[in-house]
Amino acid sequence: MSQITEEQVLDQLRNIQDPDLKKDIVTLEFVKDLEIKDGDVSFRIVLTTPACPVKEEFENEAKELVGSIEGVENVIVTMDA
Repeated sequence: MSQITEEQVLDQLRNIQDPDLKKDIVTLEFVKDLEIKDGDVSFRIVLTTPACPVKEEFENEAKELVGSIEGVENVIVTMDA
């Protein structure tokens, strides 16, 4: 199994752009508490408001992107504000 790195995860998450702020969620420091254990990757995405209209889209996109990394078996995303 390939060793999953924090940089691989963050590189994938940089593909998620905030439509209002026009920057990616890594640059905006929305990604917190990133943990990698074996094939499990977990992290929080902290949004600017609990009523964020793209909350579900961010969550689904994050799971799909991080899940595409070789060696990742489970992606646990917690959405927060």
